[in-house]
Amino acid sequence: MKHPLFFILLILANVAAWGAKRLPPWMNELPRPGNSTYLYVREAGEGSTLTEAHNQALLRVMQNTANRLGRPFDAQTVDKALAGGSDYQTLSSQYNVPINKVDQYDEQLRDGTYRVWLLCQVAASGNVQPQWEALPRYGEVNNWTSLAKSLVVPGLGQMGKGYHAEGWLTLTGQLLFVGGGAYSYYMAQQQLEMLLGASTSYDDWNAAQNRYNTFRTASYIAWGGAAVLYLFNLYRAYSMQPRRSTGLTLAPSAIPTHSGPMPSLSLTLNF
Repeated sequence: MKHPLFFILLILANVAAWGAKRLPPWMNELPRPGNSTYLYVREAGEGSTLTEAHNQALLRVMQNTANRLGRPFDAQTVDKALAGGSDYQTLSSQYNVPINKVDQYDEQLRDGTYRVWLLCQVAASGNVQPQWEALPRYGEVNNWTSLAKSLVVPGLGQMGKGYHAEGWLTLTGQLLFVGGGAYSYYMAQQQLEMLLGASTSYDDWNAAQNRYNTFRTASYIAWGGAAVLYLFNLYRAYSMQPRRSTGLTLAPSAIPTHSGPMPSLSLTLNF
């Protein structure tokens, strides 16, 4: 009995591991620049929409770069320009603040707002034109990847985006619906055999007929519920915004600030 239980626990552990969210490495440690003409900068912005949060983070990157290079910078004007749809390359050239956006990481907070983390390459000094270099991207949460996971195992895509409770509830609900439908179908077939039996009395036949109708209806409802839940699971896996922190976590971390990373101890609890 211990071996089957161990096997089931091992499968569940692997499912959880496959669905576990993986952060881009630069969220924990900034990459090392390939040459001395640029630096890596990580900033975060928050807003009611992804665009607003993205623009806030980008504005902070540009302002920090301008301050380090000693360049004049009108934050309010740039903020309005970004909100109006101006791209950062044009603004970067206009203010002579060399910036190259490399990567970003989005998350939806519990209050419905958004946070965007940006990783940018910025000029190391004011008298040398930066020589940008490509940075491979690792550990990104891709909507299509999440969809594929939930296509194979319902709820797995939600787990990968940080919604562990929803993912496990989806998987449990799917198993209950499918299991309930299979059980009801099996019981309906048992009653059908009794109906077809030559020696079945009228009273037994009538009772079996009622039970057959009940179990058959229950199987249709269960499988219909499984189909609806499965499709909703795919929609959620593709459309939902990822969370950066999931579960109960207590670990050392570094908070990006204007003066550089500040050591801290993070305690997060997200479901």
